[in-house]
Amino acid sequence: MSDSKKALRWGAFFVAWLLVAPALADTCGRVPGTGEPVVSRYVIDGDTLELSDGRRVRLIGINTPEIGRKGRPSEPYAQQARAALERRVARPGLRLVVGEQDRDHYGRTLGHLFDARGVNVEAQLLREGMGLAIGVPPNLSLLDCHLQQEAVARSGGVGLWRQDPVVMADKVRAGGFHLVRGQVRSIERTRDHLWLELEGTLVLRILAGDRPRFERLDDWVGKELEVRGWVVDRKTRRAGRQRFMLPLQEPRMAVVQTAE
Repeated sequence: MSDSKKALRWGAFFVAWLLVAPALADTCGRVPGTGEPVVSRYVIDGDTLELSDGRRVRLIGINTPEIGRKGRPSEPYAQQARAALERRVARPGLRLVVGEQDRDHYGRTLGHLFDARGVNVEAQLLREGMGLAIGVPPNLSLLDCHLQQEAVARSGGVGLWRQDPVVMADKVRAGGFHLVRGQVRSIERTRDHLWLELEGTLVLRILAGDRPRFERLDDWVGKELEVRGWVVDRKTRRAGRQRFMLPLQEPRMAVVQTAE
């Protein structure tokens, strides 16, 4: 399918979603019949499945705990998240809406799943506390709604929110997906990047081209920030270079904490 046809298909879906969203804010859209009909063959983990046509689909907008591989233990709620997705996709009428970016660097199809009623599967999982909302440009169309569903689970202390998944910046010891909280100590500007140094050995990286999307960035210095994303272990001890780096592309993935 051409890029223009995919864009038109997604645009038509999103317009329809906007028409029903006010009345159905807890479902992230309810447009029965939208997208292509698909059948699940096998659920790999809480955010990835294989379809009957052989495609592997990585769900957009949610990151679930990792299932242990090669003798490693699973993260808390990883098995529950996979079981929750298995229940959702076992029902008939499943439909797939491919994202604006249709594949990731592993070759997996990036998409949103909807059940026969048109209810978004990722939203249901987030509302049950089975994962964390995540936004990666350009696939951001349902991000606000996904964040709302996560907030419901967080306020209710359900699923993985029964145990606080937040890691303090000075406690980060490994790469991988993290929800991190820490104080912004400084901002350094280079030609291509902005570097926000947090406590410990963690630095946030913002591409210079993305800078206009981040409002009042200078005000972050000295403030406590909650940020989420995939931390890269650069395995370096070079002076002045933090070992852990979190690329920050989407402003909604970073929230300045305020005194309660």
